[in-house]
Amino acid sequence: MGFIIFRCSLVSDLDKVGFAVVGLGVIGQVHASNISSLEECRLVAVVDQVRERAEETGRRLGATPYNSIDDALKNPEVEAVVIATPSYLHAPQALYALQHGKHVLVEKPMATTLRGARLIVRTAERMRLRLGVVFQERFLEAARRLKEALSNGLLGRVYLIEAELKWWRGESEYYRSDPLACSWRGYWETEGGGVLMNQAIHTIDLILWLGGDVEKVSGITANALHPSIEVEDVATAVIKFKNGSLGAISATVNTRPTTRQYRKIRVYGEKGHAEIHDLSLSMWLDDGEVNVDGSMISFGELHRKLAAEFASCIRRGDEFPVEGTEGIKSIELIKAIYLSSERGEIVSLPLIEGEDSL
Repeated sequence: MGFIIFRCSLVSDLDKVGFAVVGLGVIGQVHASNISSLEECRLVAVVDQVRERAEETGRRLGATPYNSIDDALKNPEVEAVVIATPSYLHAPQALYALQHGKHVLVEKPMATTLRGARLIVRTAERMRLRLGVVFQERFLEAARRLKEALSNGLLGRVYLIEAELKWWRGESEYYRSDPLACSWRGYWETEGGGVLMNQAIHTIDLILWLGGDVEKVSGITANALHPSIEVEDVATAVIKFKNGSLGAISATVNTRPTTRQYRKIRVYGEKGHAEIHDLSLSMWLDDGEVNVDGSMISFGELHRKLAAEFASCIRRGDEFPVEGTEGIKSIELIKAIYLSSERGEIVSLPLIEGEDSL
């Protein structure tokens, strides 16, 4: 006698959060695919200015395609919007979605200016809506284990945090790879910055999460090897955290050979030290060693965890771990580094009125 097996979701369709994904480039496709397969979510709509791309993605993932965010926001089944468009569109599109009563999960940077980021946060608070920022590395096991170790005092008093990002982004294959890239990448007005604002911002978010708020910073930025862009391709900064510990940031997209790219975060305490190398953690203590291997993590896996948590927080009414107020912190520090480099002086945080227009 045969058996019929029925597979049912633990979450009913009525309980699933209806999402629209705006912007279907590489990272937008990741978000759309993740959301379409998550138990907590339902992919209702996909939006892209390229009609064929929106239609193909909609057919493949079972979502309604749109060519404008305006039309997608009129769909009553859309409760939350993922903004994955070029950086200069993040703030206006996030504001527009919030004003239509939608929760927003916005890619980094949440805005190209600090003033814009603050405006989004105020709007979300006024509308009583969830505003999340895509800092998916907060969901990295190596980072969470290090955060837990610091919270439990395993390393003792921390006195130094170092961050290095040594990547490669070529002019022809990245900044000028196609007409769309040429229209916004590498310009202050549309990208808001260079290696710090685009590539190193995840690493900066992590050191702020691990080390706390910053009191002051001194930084120098430069464009060494990318003559076709306005923004920096190399930057260094020294920071003092409010808790008294020191920090150092070094970032570039000029690393050659390209096979030697890496990201490292080192935390030094009175009882030991730890290092996150790309996605893995090693921690050395007087009484032993702790290792977390992240080498098998696939691209998009952390985005998936973040989206699932965002949807769950909407349904539970809980605070999302990477709310807009957290997204502001990295932007403020980056803008302070730019100010320091421009003025040739130490800059104190928080940035005051007039400095937040950067």
